[in-house]
Amino acid sequence: MNYALENDLINEEDFFSHVWQIVQSRIKHFEMQDPFSNNHGMYRQNLAKLQQFQKYLKNLDQWNARPSKIVIAEKDELIQNQKQEIEKLNAELAELNQYEVSLKILIDDGHLPTFIDVIQQLRELKLPSRRKLLKSDHKIPYAKMIAKYFSHGGKDIPIETARNYFVDKKGDITIKGTSIQPEHRLFKVIPIEPAKK
Repeated sequence: MNYALENDLINEEDFFSHVWQIVQSRIKHFEMQDPFSNNHGMYRQNLAKLQQFQKYLKNLDQWNARPSKIVIAEKDELIQNQKQEIEKLNAELAELNQYEVSLKILIDDGHLPTFIDVIQQLRELKLPSRRKLLKSDHKIPYAKMIAKYFSHGGKDIPIETARNYFVDKKGDITIKGTSIQPEHRLFKVIPIEPAKK
């Protein structure tokens, strides 16, 4: 190809078409060989190599220079796959839209830390079996829930704002992020004693 291009004998698209035709004709040649021939094993090896090379050429075809029926079939298959993917995504979107809310729950102005303190307490609650009521390996679901379903002071709560309240702690001290000040700790969630039988 380099020789042909340097000497202006052919352009890259025409060279590709020429190589494709050679490979295709050799594939047809080996496909027509007698399967009962003593050379059948060699024919099968040559055929496999040519088919592998043809797959490589397919990836180089930036001009759609291969026979139109092949290109059209590939485009049809691509379109069909994309239609199926669109249908799948639309179904997933419809399912997700069931959980969308038009109006968020309003947290009283100035009491976002109070609300988050209650959520943090809920995270620590244990059942009589000593297992945690709520289980999550990560804290981000709580921040996402707050940002998605609650508003504060008439405005959406940025997820980063909510995330800042759910950071690692050493004892009762927040290592980084936003800590809840004592004046915002207005509620205490405590378990009730089970009724005696």
